[in-house]
Amino acid sequence: MKHFIGIVLFISSLWLVSCDPATDHTTPNLDARKQYDLSYGPDTRNKLDVYLPANRDEHTPFILLIHGGAWVSGNKSDFNGFQDTLMAHGMASASMSYRYASSAVHYQELMADVNAALNYCAAQSGTWHTRNNSFVVGGASAGAHMSLLYSYNYDTQHRVSAVISLAGPTDITDVNWLNYAALLNLLGDLQNMVGATYTLNQPLPAQFAAASPIKHIRNLPTLMIHGTVDNVVFYSQSQALEAQLTTAGITNKLVSIPNASHDLGLANPATLQLVINEIVAWTNTYGK
Repeated sequence: MKHFIGIVLFISSLWLVSCDPATDHTTPNLDARKQYDLSYGPDTRNKLDVYLPANRDEHTPFILLIHGGAWVSGNKSDFNGFQDTLMAHGMASASMSYRYASSAVHYQELMADVNAALNYCAAQSGTWHTRNNSFVVGGASAGAHMSLLYSYNYDTQHRVSAVISLAGPTDITDVNWLNYAALLNLLGDLQNMVGATYTLNQPLPAQFAAASPIKHIRNLPTLMIHGTVDNVVFYSQSQALEAQLTTAGITNKLVSIPNASHDLGLANPATLQLVINEIVAWTNTYGK
């Protein structure tokens, strides 16, 4: 659950940057821009990298990317290569770093960081010539969990129009997965994120449900991409969310990558292209 998906997207997407021309928008004479290490909050990790396509305007899709890393590692730069690909498709993006989970930083603080990053992007819309609402939020692994949880339960200003999860945990109350996480030496990181302790054969503290996106579903178009043999986050986590969203009549799509593990099989160029196509199509459809 460390930040492998983001790194694979960074490295593998570089060759796809020029595969498609950027979308033509109506605002003239705006050059493409890249800005790094912009501070969106007071913590040293409250930084983001912004990639803005040429000829953008307030209708240009804008996606906020959240890196993986078991909530305790990874960096915004993990998605920089993928940001190049999005920019080549005429999309704006911001990749954010956030405070690592610890004994003092839990999911509430992580949600506050996502909220601050979105507020910053909205406030910069006049300077950047970008939208100030209807953002797509997406991430990989732990970042996918954060994307889902924020979009479903913490987006009080309704700035999110769609959400994307790449191999993200959806149900932190899944005891089978908690036991498996312990075998992977990930339980400590997970407990830091939750802010509570899991004890075998004991009732789960309420924080585990509070930190579970599946417990807070909202009528928000949701794209999930998951490997069917994920050896870190069970594929069944995305299947369960798909079932609950479908029952509730909420637009969603689960893209299953056969025989892929937690890296989604992105080293395969065909799979990488599939994942990029799905993300671009979802963002173009629900990020307008």
